[in-house]
Amino acid sequence: MIPTEKILVAAEKRRNIRSSQTNAVRLMDGAADGVSGLIIDDFDGRWIVQTLNEREPAIDGAAGYRSLYWKPQLRTGQTGPKHLGGETVEEPFCVLESGLKFEIDFRAGYSPGLFLDQRINRQKLIALAKDKSLLNTFSYTCAFGVAAAQGGASTVNLDLSRRYLEWGKRNYELNRISMADHDFIFGDVFDWLGRFHRRGTKFDIIILDPPTFSRDRKSKVFRIQDDYGDLAELATQCLPRNGLLFCSTNFRGMTFNEFLRILRTAIARPFKAVTGSMPPDFPGDNYLKTVWLQF
Repeated sequence: MIPTEKILVAAEKRRNIRSSQTNAVRLMDGAADGVSGLIIDDFDGRWIVQTLNEREPAIDGAAGYRSLYWKPQLRTGQTGPKHLGGETVEEPFCVLESGLKFEIDFRAGYSPGLFLDQRINRQKLIALAKDKSLLNTFSYTCAFGVAAAQGGASTVNLDLSRRYLEWGKRNYELNRISMADHDFIFGDVFDWLGRFHRRGTKFDIIILDPPTFSRDRKSKVFRIQDDYGDLAELATQCLPRNGLLFCSTNFRGMTFNEFLRILRTAIARPFKAVTGSMPPDFPGDNYLKTVWLQF
């Protein structure tokens, strides 16, 4: 049984993060919250528990969940989390982050629709976006696009999944964002960056947050350690002077300095690098590497 007291202590630490504006947080983050190998993400009372082993975690209802689901961290594939207790979540529902609404779906598999570790970077983007144009590559459910649109940007969301682009459109609609200044493109990021460059299309801000490993429609493999530099250099060709490139990876096989070295080696134009940050409800492993490159 996971000690209820430790969960309650972790929840109290996050009391100031959970508010009328944000109700999706990392409730427990492993050893940093007193239970090694245990992660709990709280989506407005609906919890997804992750463990390093294949044993179902036992959590008392007194810990405060509305719904309890579990997925081992090391399990891959598109299997959704397993219901362990409380209400079953059979339909998509909405959560709030910084006052914005996002659709969550526990049946989706790999992720329920929102990467909570990028909250601070999305908040920063809202502040930077006014009257800017944004290209959101590997857009997934378009959370960065929603944040930029809320901040006053025109946006283009690009992804190799029609399903996720449709999900992203619903996120725009949930926030009553008119589609007039926003586009959703199905396609390969490398291909479209080349097209934009040949057309002379520029974006004030480009978001690069690719998966660690993926294949395109032609089965070409993308690996962070091998291909991120080429991707970033290609993206800079679509940036004007004073453009901004956000680079991110959760690949644990390199340090932040190694990541930055890849960028400095590959990108021909000089830039100023400003390190991004993880939210305070992620006090454990500092796995996410993010940096804003100002040209």
